[in-house]
Order: sequence, then structure tokens, then C-alpha cells
Amino acid sequence: MAEKVSNEQGPAAIKTILIAIDKSGYKEKIISYAVTLAKSLGAEIIAIHVIDKSSLGAAGDLLGYYRGGNIEEYEKEMKKKGEILLAEVEATVRKNGNINVTGAVLVDSSVANAIINYAENKRVDLILVGARGMAGIEKFILGGVATKIISHAQCPVLAIR
Repeated sequence: MAEKVSNEQGPAAIKTILIAIDKSGYKEKIISYAVTLAKSLGAEIIAIHVIDKSSLGAAGDLLGYYRGGNIEEYEKEMKKKGEILLAEVEATVRKNGNINVTGAVLVDSSVANAIINYAENKRVDLILVGARGMAGIEKFILGGVATKIISHAQCPVLAIR
């Protein structure tokens, strides 16, 4: 009689949940899921907002020109808007329970890579993302950023739709 060997390690502990936030319609749903999961698992939440560096390119140059030719000022303004967005997220999370929440605004040429790398560096246990972001044309079931994160993240990813 052959002995059955199990490779199962039991359920993974989820102690850190990363939520990727933008101004899309998924923001409230992502926060709601994160709060529910964090409460039930005793996890902390990290909220991040990624500024696509390419959006600071041609449009940023043009806006910088009209604002005195200073692209750095435009980037600072975008970061400030991201910080305001994350402050709203943090306030919403805190009013819904005793949950530790932190936030970070990142600037990167790839939103997906920024999220993946941040999650790996912070040893995140679960990532929550919107199924579609702010892109105007929705050709696929999942947005490009969500698809890349699901494909390449080192931890589980929950796509919210």
C-alpha cells in the first residue's frame, strides 16, 4: 500500500493587503473588499496610487510649457492629487474599523510593474485591483494593468469588477 504524500501547506496567512487605487469607478468597491478582508483576517492595508510616467510625457510637457515650462511642477501637482486621493482612502478605511492603513504615491513608466515591485518589496500577501482601470477603450474582459499584475505578481491577486 503506497503512502499518500500531501504537498498542501494549509491556508496561507494574509497579513498585508495592497490596494491599487485610481479615480476609476472601482475605488469604493476595492476599499469595501479590503476593509471586509482586513477585519476578518486581522490584516493591515497598504493603499497605493501610481502615476503613469508616460502621462507626464507629451501632455506633461505641454502643460508644463503653459505653466511656465516646469514639468517638475506638473509632477508635484499630480503627486499632490494622488496624496489627497489616498488620504480619502485612509479616512474611509479608518472609519470602518480599527485597521492599520498606510499609503504611498508612486511614479513609474509602468503602472503594473510599479504595483508588482512594490508588493514584492513590502512582502504583500494579497493585491486588490480594479478589473479595468481608467483606460477609455475596454477591449478585453480584464484591463491591461490588471492582467499583467495577475500574470506576474508573486502573491494572489483579487480583481474587483
